Formats: sequence, structure tokens, C-alpha cells
Amino acid sequence: MVKRHLFICLFPVFAFLLSLAPNVVHADTINYQALKYGTNSESLASGYYVKPATITVNGDQYLVTMTIHTGVDLGQWPVTVLSINGSGPANVTKTQSASGYDYSYAFETKDLSQTINSAIDINVPHVYVAKHDISFKFDTSHLPALPTASAAPAATAKAPAANSASKAQAPSQAASASSQSAAAAASAAKASSQKQAQKAKQAARQASRKTQQQAAQIKALNRKNQQTQQAIIFGGIVAVIILGAAAFFFVKRK
Repeated sequence: MVKRHLFICLFPVFAFLLSLAPNVVHADTINYQALKYGTNSESLASGYYVKPATITVNGDQYLVTMTIHTGVDLGQWPVTVLSINGSGPANVTKTQSASGYDYSYAFETKDLSQTINSAIDINVPHVYVAKHDISFKFDTSHLPALPTASAAPAATAKAPAANSASKAQAPSQAASASSQSAAAAASAAKASSQKQAQKAKQAARQASRKTQQQAAQIKALNRKNQQTQQAIIFGGIVAVIILGAAAFFFVKRK
């Protein structure tokens, strides 16, 4: 009877902890090759990269999570990812098991058909310390689809109606018009060149701003995940203590 009352008292604790657990998002897997930077040759570090990686659709981009596994003989987490696909790694976690150390991290991209480059730091005390670049090629044959925006209908250009009266112009007027057309073409070419230069500058500025925004978003995502985990752990501990104390006094009264 006492056990039954104790179970009834502790049941809300388990229900509360389950309600705090984050929703599980289904992730697909994707195979990849770890290559020497800028080549198609397998990297010496390939054996440390766990395959396949996991991949999820995150808005209009792919979120790819990779893991580096090293044995205990190399020390604690000897490999650190400095950058991946032009940005710092996101969602970095370090775990230890009997077989060694796992270093997991993620990055975002819209295009996995291109080569993804990364910079890593290797630090095996008293044995090997160096920074290396490495390249990855992903198998895109079974990629989950990204959401596609509906394409805007192309505008239909209408040719202006020909002016039949212009055919009756005198030869001198035709020569004058030809000269004016040449001057207009030269002016248009100059304006087009200037416009293209301005577009190139704007594109470079936009790319720089996008990189900064992505870095800020990744940093905010890491901070939010950490806060959520801390809140879950703290809330669970408080709930267990309170309900455990209530159960103790309840049993003692019996």
C-alpha cells in the first residue's frame, strides 16, 4: 500500500520531466568522403570521421552533423574544428566512452554538391601539434528536398510597332539617325559597365553581411540550446526534490 502511494506521488515527476524533453526531429543520414584539401585523395584523418553523417532540413538550408572519434591513446579530444564551410562549427558537443572521445559539430549549407572545406587543429601532447585544411565530398543521391519558392512569371516583352512613316525618310536623315544610334550605343555600354561594377560591389557586401549574420545565428542557436538544457536539468532536480520530500513525509505519516 505504501509503495502504491509512493508511486502515485512520484508519477507527476516523470510526467513533468517528459513534458520538458525537446521534440525529436527525424534526421536522415548522408555518406561522405574526407579528402586531402583541394584533391580527390583520401585524407589520413579519414578514419577518425564517423560515417555516415546526419542531415536535417533547417528552413531553406541543410543542417549537417558530423562526429570525430579518437581513441583513448591520443588523449582527450585531440581534434578541434576551427571552421567548416566558411563559418565556425555549431552545436559542438564532447562525449567520452570506453572506446575513446567523440567530438560532434554541425554546419549549414544550401548546396552539398560542392566541396565543403574545413580547418582543424590537431593537438596530441608531446607527439603532434599542427593545423590542417581538409575537404569533404558528400553523396547527394538521396538528399531530402529543400522547400522551393514558386518562380515569378517571366515578363513578356512586347516589340514596339514599326513606324511605317520612317521608311520614307531621306538618306541624309538616315545617316544622322545612324550616327546618333552609335553614340547612344556607346553611352549605353559605358552605363552597363558601371552598373555591373556596382552590382559586383553590392554582391560582395551582401555576402559579407550574410556570413556575419550566419555566424551570429549559429552563436545564438548554441546559447539557446545551452540555456534550454540548463533549464531542463534545474527544473527536473527541483521537481524531484520537492516531490521526493512530499513522498517522504507522506510515507512517514503512514
